Amino acid sequence: MQRRTHLSLIAGLAVTPLATPALAVAQPNFTVLERRVQGRLGFFAIDTGNGRTLGHRADERMAMASTFKILLGARVAHGVEAGRWHWNDAVPLRESERVPHSPAFDRLLLRGSATLAELVQGIVVESDNPCANVLLRHCCDTPAGLTAWLREQGDAVTRLDRWELALNENAPGDPRDTSTPRAFAGTLQRLLLGSGLARANQARLWADLQASRTGLKRLRAGVPDAGWRVIDKTGTGYRGAVNDVALVFPPGGRSPWVVVALQSDSTAATDDLSAVHAEAMRQLVKAWR
Repeated sequence: MQRRTHLSLIAGLAVTPLATPALAVAQPNFTVLERRVQGRLGFFAIDTGNGRTLGHRADERMAMASTFKILLGARVAHGVEAGRWHWNDAVPLRESERVPHSPAFDRLLLRGSATLAELVQGIVVESDNPCANVLLRHCCDTPAGLTAWLREQGDAVTRLDRWELALNENAPGDPRDTSTPRAFAGTLQRLLLGSGLARANQARLWADLQASRTGLKRLRAGVPDAGWRVIDKTGTGYRGAVNDVALVFPPGGRSPWVVVALQSDSTAATDDLSAVHAEAMRQLVKAWR
């Protein structure tokens, strides 16, 4: 009887499949990407669905370059909500305000003024520099005014100190006009996905980010197919400051990700640095999908 019991147990074990261990997911190796271009890559991603994060040099300061313009656009939207100004308010434009890279400004200058909505479109969609300076003066008084507003929004790190084009200098060790990937990502999440702005204004800024074509070779280039939606704002400055900040919408109705990628210190070509963004996104998708 005892022998039959043992045999039946053994038989039961024989037909019970062994548990298959979960396959380990390769974690992104951003150090390899840095070596490829001999620079620094600061990276931070937030999955807003489950709260997981992934970072590399997440708390190192790096020059924002034109990525600050999405924060400036949010500042304008916040002022509209507070009743300080309106999207259709006309702001005078002057020839003396022109600085390099002025595609929107040059069009708008022909009639001598632009609405706040047009100026925000100019800085987010086309990364227009004089339009950014006009908005900084009109809505913040100075670049430091944008910093003060960010402090009110809970961002104790991000700072803007200078106007276009000086803010692109990216001098070694200079904290001016910098943020960290972690701080920038948290602020983007609050402003564009959380309670920082009304839904209508979030939708307005999302549409401007979607319309921008400056990031087609950066984070957008790293998603697998058209089922993924990426809306982003790029920035490019001196000493390898080739940046991209994005909202990423995975397929299947999953919650969006916030992704911030800031680079510095490389002498590689812009296309090579853009390829680092694309590969960083590929690795993130592989780790999180």
